[in-house]
Amino acid sequence: MKLFRWRMVAAATPFLLSACGGLGEAMSAHTDVVARAAGKELKVQQAAELLAANPQIPAEPEMVRALADVWVEYTLLATALAEDSTLSAIDLDSFIEPAREMALIAKLHDEVIRADTTFTDEQLEERWLTEGPGVEVRARHILLRPPPEATPEQRDSVRALAESLRQRAQQGEDFAELARQYSQDGSAQRGGDLDYFGRGRMVAPFEEAAFALQPGEISEVVETPFGYHVIKVEDRRQPELGDQKEDFRQYLVQRAQQEAETAYMDSLSQAAGVEIEPSGLAVVRELATRPETELRGRAASRPITTYQGGAFTSGEFLEFIRTQPPQVQSSFATASDDQLTTAVEQLTRMELLLQEARRRGLEVSRAEVDTIRATARQEIRAVVAATGLAQGVAGAAPGATEARVSALLRDALSGRVNLPPLARFGYLLRGLYPNEINEGSFSQVVERLEAIRASQPAPPSPVPTAPTQPQDTGAANAPDTAGEASGSEGA
Repeated sequence: MKLFRWRMVAAATPFLLSACGGLGEAMSAHTDVVARAAGKELKVQQAAELLAANPQIPAEPEMVRALADVWVEYTLLATALAEDSTLSAIDLDSFIEPAREMALIAKLHDEVIRADTTFTDEQLEERWLTEGPGVEVRARHILLRPPPEATPEQRDSVRALAESLRQRAQQGEDFAELARQYSQDGSAQRGGDLDYFGRGRMVAPFEEAAFALQPGEISEVVETPFGYHVIKVEDRRQPELGDQKEDFRQYLVQRAQQEAETAYMDSLSQAAGVEIEPSGLAVVRELATRPETELRGRAASRPITTYQGGAFTSGEFLEFIRTQPPQVQSSFATASDDQLTTAVEQLTRMELLLQEARRRGLEVSRAEVDTIRATARQEIRAVVAATGLAQGVAGAAPGATEARVSALLRDALSGRVNLPPLARFGYLLRGLYPNEINEGSFSQVVERLEAIRASQPAPPSPVPTAPTQPQDTGAANAPDTAGEASGSEGA
């Protein structure tokens, strides 16, 4: 089943795209050919028999698509290996282009990113007390809860009371006594004392306000889902920096570099006026769902985002998504609008970085490109070695390629071997040899698969066994401490 986890395709909504291997013009839906690759064919009966190797695979068109995609790419790989077992004749220029672009962006980074990454021991100690991973604060709070279904006027009234209590505390009244009189949560009887707590224990607005205070300071009125809070920090504590000094220094250096990078990228994006096109997110979802799509004509230049002097296009996104592992492709296809907006803006920023690098005249040297190409060939050789195809098809007789691929897929479908995804290399192979997929045949494969399974004997039912008596671990008598762990019901 693992073979199909990275190829499972969700049912996609129609869009103005032309599918690579959508054989509407080349093959009729009535043909018994599911796919062709380099002159070889996957027939309906063969596809159904392959899928039948694993009874857990659902009889659905999406599974047929997954099988067809894998069959095409592995058939093309086997064909290429039969012609040249070293694959040395394959031009990798397009394959290594993403790595060349990242090398160019790295050169821009070295030239323009300037971050203050020098920290004295005294500065480390100061930052450790406020930003170290183990810092805890001891705080009191006063919580005022608006009534259920409160009107805006009622909420304003409660907030005004909280503000008046904050002012009284700042003028010197005893904060603990004010909390006893007014706070509307369980900490009131303790004078609002929440004891010590670290990050992640309280809701975000409360935590942010509390950790921004020094001992003795009182917060502004803080609104959370529980109501309105006034917070006073009594103490802060943190383990000694000690042996963690250099690790903490490195953490601050890396964060400073990240902040400088973000600030620079934000400045580029704002100057360029990046905007997402109304249909941009729909295009991204469609292409992430079907990265095998072939964009033709104006579809490839259709903008996803626009900016001053250019655009990030559907074709560019397709080139990106094809380089990503299946889990990343799936995350793009299923992301929320907000998540997808952030991702698309980030990709557009990368495009802006490339333009800025070229504007500055930065280049990747020939020696660096040679290193990138050599690394890519090593990666391809590792994938080929993992498939075992090189030993099975090199110099083999006609017809042996199809048999070897079928055997390999059958072993993968039955769980005996795991096939590595070919990812971007698979798309490179698709560009070297003719290949096509006939979606019109998928329903025939599903019907044939169901017929095969119906004719097979049902697996034996498991023999029932008597239930075992659970061992008494004392868990039933354990006290419920969940309420205590939260620190306060109001925070």
